[in-house]
Amino acid sequence: MQLAETTPLWDVAIAGMLIEEQEELDSPFDIDALQQLALDQAVRLADIIETLYLLTIYGDWTYTDDNGNEKPLDEDALEDLYAQGRIDRTNANAFDGYWQPRAR
Repeated sequence: MQLAETTPLWDVAIAGMLIEEQEELDSPFDIDALQQLALDQAVRLADIIETLYLLTIYGDWTYTDDNGNEKPLDEDALEDLYAQGRIDRTNANAFDGYWQPRAR
């Protein structure tokens, strides 16, 4: 079965939740904010990280370090993350930077 061109590559409900929460927060997400969001919304942190990763790979969001330098993410790095098992707080700590929608 072939997917239609309009089939999103990420969870659109989580993407919408992230946009809404980011607008309310009015600052980039760090891992602590994402963990709290996961708890508040009863969503797995793994699903949030995967969605952000894909949104970043495809250019809708950015991931930056403490100095504001954009860090590229790619599908190989996502696969490496999955190779560690389910994404949880322990391996998500590797993401010590900030996530935010790309300015348009």
